Amino acid sequence: MLFSNPISVLGSALLGFAAAAHASSILPSVFQARQITQTSQLLSAYDYVIVGGGTSGLTVADRLTENPHTTVLVLEAGSFPKPEDVLPVTDGGTRRQENYLYQSIPQKNLNNQSFFVVLGNMVGGSSGINGMMTARGSAEDYDRWGKLFERDSKHDWSWKGMLPYFKKSISFFPPPADVAKRFNMKYDASYWGKGSAVDASWPSYQYPGLDPLLGAFKELPGIEFTADSGAGGAGVYWFPTFMDPVKRERSYATNGHYSNVKRPNYHLIADTPVRRVLLKDGAAFGVELTKDNKTFTIPATKEVLVTAGAIHTPQILQRSGIGPRKVIEAAGIKTLVDLPGVGQNFQDHPEIKAEINLGGLLQIHPNAHDLEINATFRQWAEESWSANRSGPYSIAFGNIAAWLPLTAVSPSKYKSLSAALSSQNHSAYLPPGTHPTVAAGYTAQMRGLAQAMLSPSTVFARILLNGTTGAVGPVLNQPFSRGSVNIDTTDPFGRPPVIDFNGLSNPVERAVMVEMIKFYRRYHSDTALAKLAPNETAPGKAVASDAEIDAWLPSGVTPSDWHAAGTAAMMPLELGGVVDQTLRVYGVKKLRVIDASVIPTLPGGNPCHAVYAIAEKVADLIKAGV
Repeated sequence: MLFSNPISVLGSALLGFAAAAHASSILPSVFQARQITQTSQLLSAYDYVIVGGGTSGLTVADRLTENPHTTVLVLEAGSFPKPEDVLPVTDGGTRRQENYLYQSIPQKNLNNQSFFVVLGNMVGGSSGINGMMTARGSAEDYDRWGKLFERDSKHDWSWKGMLPYFKKSISFFPPPADVAKRFNMKYDASYWGKGSAVDASWPSYQYPGLDPLLGAFKELPGIEFTADSGAGGAGVYWFPTFMDPVKRERSYATNGHYSNVKRPNYHLIADTPVRRVLLKDGAAFGVELTKDNKTFTIPATKEVLVTAGAIHTPQILQRSGIGPRKVIEAAGIKTLVDLPGVGQNFQDHPEIKAEINLGGLLQIHPNAHDLEINATFRQWAEESWSANRSGPYSIAFGNIAAWLPLTAVSPSKYKSLSAALSSQNHSAYLPPGTHPTVAAGYTAQMRGLAQAMLSPSTVFARILLNGTTGAVGPVLNQPFSRGSVNIDTTDPFGRPPVIDFNGLSNPVERAVMVEMIKFYRRYHSDTALAKLAPNETAPGKAVASDAEIDAWLPSGVTPSDWHAAGTAAMMPLELGGVVDQTLRVYGVKKLRVIDASVIPTLPGGNPCHAVYAIAEKVADLIKAGV
């Protein structure tokens, strides 16, 4: 049953409390506990209702409630995480919750395999399950965002406009002096800040096997050793971990923007999925949710902010009647705003499962394997961790990688690859039936990407370095393929969304991946690493020519690095955009989207830091009345 009258939903007595609260700006004592467990505890209306208590949702809620006169409700479909599930940092937090494992439709260019999309179904969202890597990508990535619009200094989404929010969104702590000296760690604190309770810090230990891995990059042409991971360049650089510098625990949205915030105007209710946003006269006035097998309406007097992520945000918008008419009406839902870009432009960073093991690294001691076979080393590691959270157990997913431009990956072909992308009929590589405006947006993106292929400063490939197993790689950090996330028209409110990566659909993307594998091989064979017994297990030495490598790709590529983005893109409406530069949804008043779905093109780094920065930037816009 749908309740449209707040008094019917929550009771007239509760409405009286709310009115008194707004009049005095002091919420009644019953609301001092911010964690709401029963619908009877809710106010009759909130200034802002935030749909999704993840990375961006909690950040925005924290910033908006700095004003004691502003009431905010966060609605999260998932539960509060158990500390043991998210706080361990060793090996990137191997006990992470992975509650949402949505499966894609079979991918025709990937041997008809289906792939999982992994999402954080919890308060804190995917910041609670990711690899804690803070790398933000290239400055040129964000400049391409800005170029999609005419220049607007008020809403500058270029690198210049984003850098202050990268700095505000995380508090940076330098690496330990002894470790920095031992490994020649470079960093520049001017690219970082201290404005957040989300921390970026470093383990107190690194394995010596990193030395030859780093040295090998110095033997190859066109590779820089960048001054800082936050400087917006490409090359080999160290980067910190989302980690408390004292407790050595995961620092994420929950403990950064919720747990330690003591404000009576900041309410959050978990285990409460939102069905849809409610519209009247072209404006959002609230949301419809389910709780305890009942359906409720929660009004928002100022705005509804959708922060549900790149998979759930388009699902919620389409169920609300906002999106492509043909999708919505096929599901039996009335189209309120025909917005073709909702759920389209879906992208992720593909992983190439090439593998070359360096047996010689295990002869460099200590290494992580010694934790299993060397009782003395293990005892020291455990005592160090127990005493002051130091030693090998303070290492998360790793802190050093090569973030390489195409000019270094393929010095002989990057120009011809760029030319091939420029001359494409881009729309031919989109899903069938793609709307012309969405196709126009893809063309604009690919033209920008073709220029980026010529730059030594845009990251195209990531190769993570591990002092025990070697170079983990590679990941394509500039995806060319675009897919879709749409409601299941057979049961839009009961079934998961239909996810199509459209993986490996662009032939230039395939050609770039071939070059990445060839570079990965040269890194091991044309440097001193050749002395460390490299053994290629995938694709294998028998896969030698470009044509043979290309034929291997459908079985050797995973289309997701858990970096789903783009499905409510910040682009002009004529380019298939869903939100404008203030992240307001086109055609709807009082409704914004603030999460990874607004990213028009993925940056050449892990998107978590970018999502924090986006949330900080838009929170400032909202507070300024923009």
